[in-house]
Amino acid sequence: MQSGVCPFAPCPSCPSRQAGTGCRLSLVRTTGPAPPLHASTATCCRGAGDLAGRPRSSGTAGVELRTRGGRWRRRWHRLSLVPTAMAQAGSADGDAGPSSSYSPSSGQQSSYTLEDTRTLVETAMLAAVSGLAYLLSTILKLENSLGYFLPLPVVLAALRSGPGAGWRTMTATCFLLVVLLGPLRAMSYLFLHGLLAATLGSLWSAQAGFWPGVVAGALVRMVGQLSYLVMSSVTMNENMFALLLSNVYNMLDQTSAALGLTGAPSVTAVNCTIFSLLLINGLTYCFLVHVVYRVMLGAMGYQLGPLPGIVSKYLNAGAVQR
Repeated sequence: MQSGVCPFAPCPSCPSRQAGTGCRLSLVRTTGPAPPLHASTATCCRGAGDLAGRPRSSGTAGVELRTRGGRWRRRWHRLSLVPTAMAQAGSADGDAGPSSSYSPSSGQQSSYTLEDTRTLVETAMLAAVSGLAYLLSTILKLENSLGYFLPLPVVLAALRSGPGAGWRTMTATCFLLVVLLGPLRAMSYLFLHGLLAATLGSLWSAQAGFWPGVVAGALVRMVGQLSYLVMSSVTMNENMFALLLSNVYNMLDQTSAALGLTGAPSVTAVNCTIFSLLLINGLTYCFLVHVVYRVMLGAMGYQLGPLPGIVSKYLNAGAVQR
């Protein structure tokens, strides 16, 4: 930047008036100390001595000048300073642009990329879609019908930006449901849909196989259902496990009577039956989810891996081979 004309030129003792030289005061923006003034100017101009030995700082600096008529006039100079770290970063890397930020407290430069911004926006949007879908399914009593599509936003986030984005989307959806439907509904979503969706997204993002994904998803769903029973027992002040054991016991008793068997079912048989039913339910659900999502997301351009031969054979049984 070019230097401006010396503001002390009106002073009679300024060298620019005495010798006719072009006395100029540097106005270059810097964080270092200001350049020294002429000795005669510093002695005759009020405030110049303070300005000569004081380092520049951000804010507004006022300088009082004496004119020919003896009147005082105040000139205010706005000094917009650039921090030293930002100046060094700009000189080393060029224009930092919108991909860098400076923290005055720590004195360090933190950088972020456009990919991080895109991931953040997609996480927020997919969390909103997931929360809205669960809200509508709850209000319209369509949770059983839409249960296969509720994990879709979380899975998309994991496939687009990695497993961490899927878990963050699931967490954001839970916080959103806390505001919309309350903590109980948010926990219901977490146990029945959120954990399974984040697990499937992580497995598919890592290109896991078909059958390992089905088994892992079934185990996570079973754990979520048991956790949901615990939450229901606490909130309803009723032992839901005792009710479950009673129903399974009656079912086994009626089955044994229909088959002509004698004796009552044991506790071990009842517990094994409950575990088997939960596992079969999880395996069936995860198997259908794997088939539907591999076909649907494959048509959208996401590669989740091939379907097993027997499944692909039955799916393509009615298709015309060209």
